Amino acid sequence: METSETVQHKLKNIVGDIGILPEGQISDYSIDGIVPKIVVLPETVQELQDVLRIASENDCSVIPAGSGSKLGIGNMPQEVGIVLVTTRLNKVVEYEPADLTVTLQSGILLSELQSELAKNRQFLAMDPPYADRCTIGGIVSTNVSGPLRLRYGTARNQVLGLQVVHADGTIVKSGGKVVKNVAGYDLNKLYIGAYGTLGIITEVTLKLSPIPLRLASIAAQFQSIQDAVKAGLGIISSQALPTFVNLSVNHRIDPFLDDEPTLIVGFGDEPETVAWQLNTVQSYMEQNGSNGVQMAEGELYDAISNEIQEFPTIESVTDAIIAKVNLKRSDIAQYLEQNLGATYSAMLLLGNGVIYFKIPISSNNDIQEIAAKLTEMRESASNLGGNLIIESAPPRLKSQLDVWGPVGNTFNLMKQIKSKFDTAAVLNPGRFVMGI
Repeated sequence: METSETVQHKLKNIVGDIGILPEGQISDYSIDGIVPKIVVLPETVQELQDVLRIASENDCSVIPAGSGSKLGIGNMPQEVGIVLVTTRLNKVVEYEPADLTVTLQSGILLSELQSELAKNRQFLAMDPPYADRCTIGGIVSTNVSGPLRLRYGTARNQVLGLQVVHADGTIVKSGGKVVKNVAGYDLNKLYIGAYGTLGIITEVTLKLSPIPLRLASIAAQFQSIQDAVKAGLGIISSQALPTFVNLSVNHRIDPFLDDEPTLIVGFGDEPETVAWQLNTVQSYMEQNGSNGVQMAEGELYDAISNEIQEFPTIESVTDAIIAKVNLKRSDIAQYLEQNLGATYSAMLLLGNGVIYFKIPISSNNDIQEIAAKLTEMRESASNLGGNLIIESAPPRLKSQLDVWGPVGNTFNLMKQIKSKFDTAAVLNPGRFVMGI
């Protein structure tokens, strides 16, 4: 293994001065308080390949990054060698509006892509948190999603093809550029949600959707979580066909003046269809104990949608802990009532059985107590056949428990796949499930 100075010199020869982040800015890509040795920003796939080859040859860890909005997800790294940032890989490779598909480099920002697609009244039906600064590669590699997943699905449903560079510099392509592409093994789903542990995504082909002619939401408050969940699940199973059904608990949603359980239902379709949907759901809510109904369109719709979409975001890991629980829909109300702390707020994606908890951190908090509470919540979820993942937390909490939790008998298979794809174990080592 060569000295770090020699490795850095080789990396600079590959990407040039512009491709090396200045020393004064490196701390922006710190992970759990650990500052990288170097931050590299390749401009081409060839440069990225060469960077990975140098890293593999010198047993230097590589942490993939886009804008950095999701760098905090995962267990604490032992060290951070190279942070490889993809934001200079930001070109649209091919866009066919008539086919409702687009191929682009992974470093492009979601917000920039949506602006370009909107010129043809199209959009990528993904609404993850940190939407104004997250990259397509970050969304796909973490399989993060938002409220729209109820109607449109997650990244696994909308990614048609991928180009990935493995740790040894080898380029692998999976899927294709058409919707009906089912021949062979579906490698796309292997890379999606792998958090960059199997390879670095450099190019993505996506399925697009037309922008609905009318967007609107309807919200109502309920006296109890049970009543709100029951109403929400009833709407999901009805003919109303909402785009999202969320429940906010201990978190105020404008234009309501308090933080009682608030059910928010969204629609996007032809104007006449949305009018029928709103009237149908309003009647249903009123018949099932709602305290009041508010409809929203235009700027108010955008504000409410942004509020529920960005709920899992935090300014700093010292402010709050974000935990994500996955359950069967039928178990959500029981779980929430049993595990909702007095100071916790929660956002439920009712149609998908997802609960995001926001647990504030104050000077009065004992991290050991919070860790014990999260362990109880994880066990409670496991007893119901679900799981709990800690998405954001300070290092002192991460040092006390695995943020992913147990994965059962799938661990050996996951470990074998990791060893085949990343023989030298340089990609995001130790940060994924069970320390993979």
